[in-house]
Amino acid sequence: MSDLQRKVLENIIVASVYWVVSHLNWLLFSSVGVFPMPIWPAATVAIIAALYRGWAIAPGIAVGTILANHFSLGAPWLFSFCIAVMNTLGPIGGALLIRWKNGGDTHFRNIGNMGFGLFVAVMLVPLITAFGGIGSKDMLGMLPEGKFAVSIVRWAMAHGLGTLFFAVPYFAWIESKVSHEQSV
Repeated sequence: MSDLQRKVLENIIVASVYWVVSHLNWLLFSSVGVFPMPIWPAATVAIIAALYRGWAIAPGIAVGTILANHFSLGAPWLFSFCIAVMNTLGPIGGALLIRWKNGGDTHFRNIGNMGFGLFVAVMLVPLITAFGGIGSKDMLGMLPEGKFAVSIVRWAMAHGLGTLFFAVPYFAWIESKVSHEQSV
């Protein structure tokens, strides 16, 4: 398999996983009448894929976001594209920051680097995606008057909680594997 074929396959897998996780999340919360969703686990798919694959995985995140927002949530195409931009740039930028702090590595070297990684993944990236998504919604006239601030908080919390509940255990598992391999 060539490098290009591998990258295309990785992007297809990320887009599919992002969409499936988003759709299952939508089914779970829409069936109990909770919307917008209080947690967005697909944010974890994006940050982990970005951390390990960098810019090369951006198309997969973007396509997964478009599929999730348009086909699962019923968002208009233009809004789905706007969300895709920020839901791709946020995790990619966050992953680049985490890798920069870790000296280009994908695992955390010390507690300071882990704290920085958690701040970026759970706080910074969700705020970036929230401002992009809610800003787009506001510019497209889809946001009710006076709901900008509360919408930012809801969006950022959903992404942050999704990352906290799903990515943090994954990062801890990876770190335990790295520590075990280094001690052997």
